[in-house]
Amino acid sequence: MQSLRELWAFRGIVLAFAERDIRVKYKQAALGVAWAVIQPLALAAIFTFALGRVTGLSKGGGVPYAAFALSVLVPWTFIQTAVSFGANALLMDAALIRKVYFPREIPVLGAILGAGVDLSIGLGIFGAIGPLLGARLSWTWLIAPLLVVPLALLASGLALGLAGLNVYYRDFRYAIPFALQLWLFASPVAYPLSVVPEHWRLLYAVLNPAAGVLDSFRRVLATGQLPDPSLLAISLVGSLIIAILGYRIFKGLEPNFADVV
Repeated sequence: MQSLRELWAFRGIVLAFAERDIRVKYKQAALGVAWAVIQPLALAAIFTFALGRVTGLSKGGGVPYAAFALSVLVPWTFIQTAVSFGANALLMDAALIRKVYFPREIPVLGAILGAGVDLSIGLGIFGAIGPLLGARLSWTWLIAPLLVVPLALLASGLALGLAGLNVYYRDFRYAIPFALQLWLFASPVAYPLSVVPEHWRLLYAVLNPAAGVLDSFRRVLATGQLPDPSLLAISLVGSLIIAILGYRIFKGLEPNFADVV
């Protein structure tokens, strides 16, 4: 609690780090923040061709596959970006960490907050083109901002834990992109959750906390349905546990960051 109170006192610095990360990420990019839109759109197009046409999976949960894929790829891209940049944030700011004191989780949280801007842009783009792809325009879209809470908890816990471990074991820098690729295909991103046998779904959601919240995004954005309460609850509890464990790992490794980084 003392660490959280200190972090709250430095909340302005978190915003400063997030703003800096966004500026640096897109500073010399000709397309700028358009890359926040291009990535999920490109993946959605690839998945639609590969799975929608080649394998014949033209429907994703009852809607055109393009709408299904984009509705899930937007939140998935946030997880991928937040974990990737957050896990490497301490190494990227090594010189600053050695010279200036501030709560060491600030660079990590700044990277996650910066990824949140991309998520907001992605949700806005989905709102504009989703109905054109076949998504059902519904009041359930208003639930999407609430689903960001378990999504952010999950990304924060993973990013903090991996950031701390990355300082001491640089192998994580190479393992994280590979692990995220495996996680992508182990999650209901390219395929609907209905392909998982019903009697295995709860266990599947327990083992993969992202499953319930990603399925909830698909339901509220693509099909206009309410989230499955049991799957969403499992994701929320799992994300909270990962956030607490990740933060405890981070704080346990924190004392020697300045010496090792």
